[in-house]
Amino acid sequence: MISKASSQIGLRSATPDDAGPAAALIYETALSLGDYVFKQTGREGTTRIFSLLFREKEHLFSYEFSTLAVEGKAVVGIVQAMPSAELGKAGVGLLLACARRLGWRTALGVARRSLPLAFEPDAKPNEWYVDTLAVDPAHRNRGIGRMLLADAERQAREAGFPICSLSVMLHNTDALRFYRRSGYREDLRYETKLRAPGVQYTGFHRMIKPLAGPESSTKGAALK
Repeated sequence: MISKASSQIGLRSATPDDAGPAAALIYETALSLGDYVFKQTGREGTTRIFSLLFREKEHLFSYEFSTLAVEGKAVVGIVQAMPSAELGKAGVGLLLACARRLGWRTALGVARRSLPLAFEPDAKPNEWYVDTLAVDPAHRNRGIGRMLLADAERQAREAGFPICSLSVMLHNTDALRFYRRSGYREDLRYETKLRAPGVQYTGFHRMIKPLAGPESSTKGAALK
């Protein structure tokens, strides 16, 4: 069901059939880092892989953790979020999804190249982690990103989590300003140990936002 967020933009849960447009949006946040992890030379190849993986369950880029912004039938934005306690399982799930869709040899290569990322301090216990937030370039500056982020925070409150957290790449100053305006503050500045020539990724700002709500300090702990 679509819940209207404005007269033009609605929000709904994703399905496997949304893989094409969702993959293109996910690529907007991954860019050269995604190319490196999946050993691709650019947008087309990496987006194709994201599209295949999006259809699978129980991993970081799955449809089941995704909420879409839609205008008519067009998908114009995406947010992917989950409890921080699920991140480890979702990381393993990503490798299994790669094995099913791309073969074990490719999955092992993904594991090797992404190993330094697995130990980065992007989330802490009892947080709701926003892994992906992207808006189609042609639809930006319309408040769609704020709508998607607010919906992720709503999900966190309803699940009883006291904090939303996310990571912003160090070079992405526009995103840093956006999240600051949305009530997030820097909790940590981390410089990555990943060494990959040509990858525009040097680390991230870990950002957090406390969530007001009468149940936010109890339910989340029970779900850990």
